[in-house]
Amino acid sequence: MAKAEDDFWNASSHSGFNFDDEDDLTDVSSDNTIFSSLTEISSQVPIHAIISKTNLDMVLDDIESTLPVLVPQVEDTVKKMLIGHNYNLNCYVKFSDKVLLLDKALEACDGSVILKVLLYLKATLKPNIFYLQLSKRNGAVNHYAQYLYMRNRLQEIIDLYMATGNTSSLKSVYYLVGQGITNKELLHRKLDQFIMENMQKINSSDDKTEIYDYLQLTKFQVDHKFNSNSVITQLAELCKHELSTHTGMSRLQEYKKTFRIDELTFDWTLMNVLASMKLWMHINESFVKNNWLTKKNTLKTALSPEIFLTGLYRHNPPRDILETLLGCISDSDKAYALANKLQCHTYIIQYFLNQRDRLALLNYKGKVAYQSSDYYLIESALQYSEKKWRN
Repeated sequence: MAKAEDDFWNASSHSGFNFDDEDDLTDVSSDNTIFSSLTEISSQVPIHAIISKTNLDMVLDDIESTLPVLVPQVEDTVKKMLIGHNYNLNCYVKFSDKVLLLDKALEACDGSVILKVLLYLKATLKPNIFYLQLSKRNGAVNHYAQYLYMRNRLQEIIDLYMATGNTSSLKSVYYLVGQGITNKELLHRKLDQFIMENMQKINSSDDKTEIYDYLQLTKFQVDHKFNSNSVITQLAELCKHELSTHTGMSRLQEYKKTFRIDELTFDWTLMNVLASMKLWMHINESFVKNNWLTKKNTLKTALSPEIFLTGLYRHNPPRDILETLLGCISDSDKAYALANKLQCHTYIIQYFLNQRDRLALLNYKGKVAYQSSDYYLIESALQYSEKKWRN
């Protein structure tokens, strides 16, 4: 039996396995293997035949989402923005990072940086969340509002103020409505429309009154064909018109009452208009009142004598007008100080005469022009005065 087995393995057709023959196996062509046809077929099958594009994208996205993403420190990004280096805000996807980015931008106090961060947050947050974060930061509200103002995006400004609780700022939008509009009829219509749409959003009664007053002003201008930009400039224009046409002061007083112009503002405006038109006698008629009890003229104005005369002096009025008005001041020492300031020499000379102050006259003589009318007035007073000097 053993001999039969040896004969079997010694036969050339039944040789055993030899590790030295391994290299011979590698020479066998893959074409002769059982899997050769399958390999040829599979190498030509597209991947989408095995898995759909949608599912493949989901798999790849899932793989990408598991990869760690390095997000730079917010402080470093803000520093890059400040010095003009390249930066990337899109890497900040977490809400907490976005809020921190806004806070650091506000701390930097750089308007350009703040605006860039605000625009990024506006693009990546829901409107209600965006406005909520702004409502906690007045600086952010102001910067974003200014950005909208520059682009005249009125409705967005209104939405911003309403969403952040800044209804008191809606008044500024009202005036922005008329920006650049010179046609008063068109302006009146636009302002009227704004009031109908937004007045219920304004809480302040003072703001509402101011808005209605401005609407009333535009109506007055449409009716009378005036074209000024404010209640006060319109008052000045109306003063000039009434004085030029000699129609009296009745419409001025009516205008003053309608728009609740205070006495100080009215007197100051009227005085400046009269002086600019060189109507000096009208100034006396309007502001000088005779006191029948003291038989002395007094200033009839809500303005202090100093403010009134200093304002008038800027229009270079005749000296006698200034001196007449100085004589209406009850406090002689105050009038003297004001006369010195306005260089009303004749009034000062008369003041020294009334004080019987000879030395003061002699000293003042050196302050007036030689051989001027004031110089000769002092000379005459010193030589021919019958007053009894006190010094």
